[in-house]
Amino acid sequence: MNNEMIRILVVDDHPVLLSGLSLLLNAEPDMEVVGAADSGPKALALAKKLQPDIVLLDISLPETSGLLLLPEILRQALQTRVLMLTMHEEHQYLKEALAKGAKGFILKKCLDVDLLYAIRSVMRGQIYIHPAMMPDILAEQEKGAASPEEMLWLSLSNREQQVMLGVAMGFTGREIGKRHFLSEKTVATYRSRAMTKLGLETRAELVEFVARQKLPAVCPPPAAPPL
Repeated sequence: MNNEMIRILVVDDHPVLLSGLSLLLNAEPDMEVVGAADSGPKALALAKKLQPDIVLLDISLPETSGLLLLPEILRQALQTRVLMLTMHEEHQYLKEALAKGAKGFILKKCLDVDLLYAIRSVMRGQIYIHPAMMPDILAEQEKGAASPEEMLWLSLSNREQQVMLGVAMGFTGREIGKRHFLSEKTVATYRSRAMTKLGLETRAELVEFVARQKLPAVCPPPAAPPL
């Protein structure tokens, strides 16, 4: 099998769409659907077992929401990138998806045209947003609203932000752990998880990201070590 194959998990509760997406994606020479799920529990189980490169995740699922499921999938599969599928064009869904770690947002009505491009864009480390939604994003930015990158940073926990700032400043895992009362293993876990959420692969990319956000030099540590 080609080592460059993009392994994809499709999550949607409509059998016809699941079947159609599988046929479309498996026809591509660089893509393979390794699993399909029609519910939240199945999606989590398969994400943990398969560790796919991409999860195509429907926002509307039985008894849950893809937006609620998204952080859980990222915890189960740290290297997985999630591309949200939806019929909803409301900007609030896009903002929440990006804030929770999604790397793309595509409308179902445009799957036949844009899906393959969106998947390959996300695999290159880019964030894909359907062009029809860009005017709303630009309008919010003109009002001083948070950019997609700022929303990604805000999606990190306080600990993840502390670790990322330490890494960007050149501290070792041991030095970061000592400052924030964490073990080196825990620091490594926070670093891996946060880099995945931000769509970054190297420290150089992180330094550039931090510089663009005009973040403070350090994040204040806890006042005292936990008991």
